[in-house]
Amino acid sequence: MKICIIDSKCFISDESMVEDLKKIGDLALYDGIPESTDEVVRRAKDSDIILFGLMQFTNEMLDRLPNLKILQFIGTGVWNFVDVEYAESKGIKVLNIEGYGNNAVAEFALSCAFSLARRITLANNLMKERRWTIENLEGIEIEGSVFGVIGTGNIGALVAKKAKLLGAHVIACDIYESDELKTKYGIKYVSMDEIFQQADIVSVHMKATKENEKIIGKALLQKMKKNALFINVARAELVDNDALYEMLIKNKIAGAAIDVYDSEPPADYRISDLPNVIATPHIGYYTRNASDKSVLLAVESVLKNIGSIGL
Repeated sequence: MKICIIDSKCFISDESMVEDLKKIGDLALYDGIPESTDEVVRRAKDSDIILFGLMQFTNEMLDRLPNLKILQFIGTGVWNFVDVEYAESKGIKVLNIEGYGNNAVAEFALSCAFSLARRITLANNLMKERRWTIENLEGIEIEGSVFGVIGTGNIGALVAKKAKLLGAHVIACDIYESDELKTKYGIKYVSMDEIFQQADIVSVHMKATKENEKIIGKALLQKMKKNALFINVARAELVDNDALYEMLIKNKIAGAAIDVYDSEPPADYRISDLPNVIATPHIGYYTRNASDKSVLLAVESVLKNIGSIGL
């Protein structure tokens, strides 16, 4: 049996983490995103199992890997990286992992909130330009602010709890309301409209589905306060990013932090060029703790599913 970790050797701090894969087959490890379909085929030729974490798997790639039986994503939200329905029509089992980076992403969202609220990135850039000024650097404080959390699943719930403990007045929106957030933390559930109208900081943590694509569009963004801040470390598909860009460039909202993009890498970098934007290359999940856990969970998932496809 041939197994290939096609792009994510960087996640592996110690090869003992994938020792169980070596016990069941010949394991090839690669780092970095393949630059072409030909490179994918070169790396993964004749592989029965592929683990990946950084790249988009196109249908053309799947067509050229006839032995492939398991495609294991080292992350959450595999449907954003693979046409799962197409893969499964070719007899390929597509696997996902959950929960490895919940705290990492929650902390990252709050890091973005702090950086935006205190204009740290802008101040840092001014100092690097040898410009000593406090003009346009007046910030806001998390304590006492209205902090809106959209989506209170595992990550959103952590963000809501941490923001509450920092002294923010937290409001949330989700189809499924958490009794713990309401009773233990005193967090109030409101409509999405109310979040965009009331919040000083809006942080997005919904899962992306076909039904909620671009659910955060111009109509909602226009409801935000002029001094409000917007954070998306969830999925780009949830937001009309052209509308967000328009709001930012016209200073209709004070700033945004963006870690996810319509295409990755982005087709254009215009939003990241704005001075009131913190833009990062999809690193919300990327800590040593989370990377280690993601690899271990992916290996566990592969081993659990081998029997079901007769390997």
